[in-house]
Amino acid sequence: MKNKEVAILLALTFAQVVRGQSGKETAPGAEASEISIGPAVVVTGKPYKGMDATVYPIPFIMYRNGRFFVSGATAGYRMLAGEGWALDGIGKWRFDGYDPDDSDDLKGMDERRMTADLGGTFSAFGDWGTFKVTALKDALSEYDGEEISVSYSRTLQEDKLGITPFVGLAWLSSNLTDYYYGVRSGEVRAGRPAYNAGADLNWFAGLSASYKLDEKWSLFAGFTYELLGDEITDSPIVDDDYKISILAGAMYKF
Repeated sequence: MKNKEVAILLALTFAQVVRGQSGKETAPGAEASEISIGPAVVVTGKPYKGMDATVYPIPFIMYRNGRFFVSGATAGYRMLAGEGWALDGIGKWRFDGYDPDDSDDLKGMDERRMTADLGGTFSAFGDWGTFKVTALKDALSEYDGEEISVSYSRTLQEDKLGITPFVGLAWLSSNLTDYYYGVRSGEVRAGRPAYNAGADLNWFAGLSASYKLDEKWSLFAGFTYELLGDEITDSPIVDDDYKISILAGAMYKF
């Protein structure tokens, strides 16, 4: 397995779990320090032609210390918080992209590289659930664009079992979509015309669940369905109009 593939799958696992969970929000500086580690399995795929879904075992790690937190590919700092709201500054690794060797249908394409995004998340929360707005911008000038997403989630807790349904919408700038899904003039081949992708909207929805076995061990699982916008699905290198991620694992809290 390529190191790049391992990194992509690890990041997707963290991204889907954290994306859908509301969690318990606290005032700045009041968060307890904690670390949780455990094994997990993830099933995921990309919408590009010739790419099949993959199944891999991966490690799962979550860490928090005061205002600072790390959740897989995302690191953040709680800058401000009040009764029912919080503002976090975040840095997040973007694992989109591909190597032309990933698929025969991508032969002749230039590599689309991963990058780091910087931005922030505003959260409003209460008994009714959690509403989040996240804005990100390419920090390494690979795609040189932006992404803005909104989401809503609500955790339903029954004794040791917690279930969190979530739904959201992500706006991707034209620079972002064109970099990862466009076809440049030098990449044109028979059956693969030049293509410039514009700004797009992706919907996503899913469900995450956790079950507490005891004070230290817990089980978790998650499912995310992402419906891709027309600017992405009209690309000659894209075969599917959706992405699905499934995960399951166990976690030990230190």
